Amino acid sequence: MKAIAIEGFGEPEQLLKRGLPRPEPRDDELLIHVVAAGVSRLDATVRRGEARDSIEVAFPWVPGFEVAGVVEQLGPGCRQFRAGERVWALLPAGGGYAQFAVTKERFVAPMPASLLFEEAATLPLDGFAAWRVLLGDRPVGDASTVVVRGASSGAGHLAVQIALATGARVFVDAPDGHREFVEQLGRVEWLDATDEPAAERRIDASASGTCADGWIDLSGGARSEQATGLRSGGPHDAVARLSAMVEQRRLRPRLFKILNIGKAVETHHAVESLSTRGKLALTL
Repeated sequence: MKAIAIEGFGEPEQLLKRGLPRPEPRDDELLIHVVAAGVSRLDATVRRGEARDSIEVAFPWVPGFEVAGVVEQLGPGCRQFRAGERVWALLPAGGGYAQFAVTKERFVAPMPASLLFEEAATLPLDGFAAWRVLLGDRPVGDASTVVVRGASSGAGHLAVQIALATGARVFVDAPDGHREFVEQLGRVEWLDATDEPAAERRIDASASGTCADGWIDLSGGARSEQATGLRSGGPHDAVARLSAMVEQRRLRPRLFKILNIGKAVETHHAVESLSTRGKLALTL
């Protein structure tokens, strides 16, 4: 199968076209014929070798922790899906930048009918990260305050929508030039960038839990919510909750750019520049 893989840690130029064996599903795994893959900051973090303690990598390693596509083959223990079904999926070990990807059945959900493949592919990783913080063990609600740093990022703009859907009061910040994009997501309040000490005091208080009920690290690094979620054992009922929000028109990924898989190097340069708004997708 065609894939984009790395043979060692390094710069985006390490992402090279490869011909690799097609993975075979075992037990409770599904093989997905990938139509589109989401690109995240975590992809770039792992490629640089900065997540070795969080995510196991064996070379050649195929990046990509989120995809959308069609079920190609079922493992003998799979019961919930059928061949030909349109799905989106989380890939805890990576593997999304390829024609075919394998993952456990519990990380897969029927693709919301209202989404394009390219949109659905950008929801599992960052959507789960936001869901885990905001609607996991201690869910926020209409009496809650949520702070989202980097609100225009892939994970950030999903976190803003999820928090707003609960009725929470949402404080945000984002790079210069991204304000209009963030305000299109809903009613948000901006951290005061002109008064840095006061803004930092508010942020510090939020992080310690004395001010905000929700706080999310959207850096995509090895200690980020994305990486933590992958280590936690899976989204459990998050996939169903996210799908429901999409169908209720309370959540939708915003695509910054869609590129062919051969442009993977370009997408990694883009996410590392912090200049993107919303999500990037690669098509196969």
